[in-house]
Amino acid sequence: MGIGTIIRHRLGRLEIPAAELYRACFIDLDHLGRRIAALGEPKRILEIGCGDGALAQRLTTVLPAADYLGIDPAPSAGRLYRGDPDRAEFRSQDTATLVTQDPDPFDLVLIVDVLHHIPAPRRPAVVRDAAALTAVDGQLLVKEWARDRPVIGRLAYWADRYVTGDRDVDFMTAAQLRALLADSLPEFALTDHSPIPPWRENVLVTARRTGTSRRTPDSPAANSQPVA
Repeated sequence: MGIGTIIRHRLGRLEIPAAELYRACFIDLDHLGRRIAALGEPKRILEIGCGDGALAQRLTTVLPAADYLGIDPAPSAGRLYRGDPDRAEFRSQDTATLVTQDPDPFDLVLIVDVLHHIPAPRRPAVVRDAAALTAVDGQLLVKEWARDRPVIGRLAYWADRYVTGDRDVDFMTAAQLRALLADSLPEFALTDHSPIPPWRENVLVTARRTGTSRRTPDSPAANSQPVA
């Protein structure tokens, strides 16, 4: 547990405002929520690595017809979510476990600021799990912080390493992210979007399936490693 998490847990009713203020230094989640809503009107949303539920709060607001499932290996998944409890579900589990449960596919699958917390050899398996959970006509959306500018990249590393407490955080460049997705998702077409404020390092990529079939839980993705 990082020092930032320890301090936040002691703030009581001020924890959510403090978490929002800290997060806003790196990404505008309200803007991201609106950008996601502009891509379509999904009925079923899956967020892989949902954290404390900050993005879920936005999505259930801007997409009022959608049901949301957030998964995260942390036991505190969705802990700070304050939206409609009937619209959102949170589970402390990984992608491989969810694939084996063979849920109905999701219209929208999100991986937001998660991959840099996963060891590089395991990232393709997580992306393939996400593809297995995406509906034939659905979308897989990946947002990552790209370390293209050294100074800004070090700022993000410091925040994740010392404030959040992830000793193994490892950011990719934008080109490395696109290469990872292209290699892991050969049946998807990738579309880049303009950066998410306040930094151009917030890279957003949408993947849409080009065929008419999807991976099943019997595929190799079902035997992949967990998110963390």
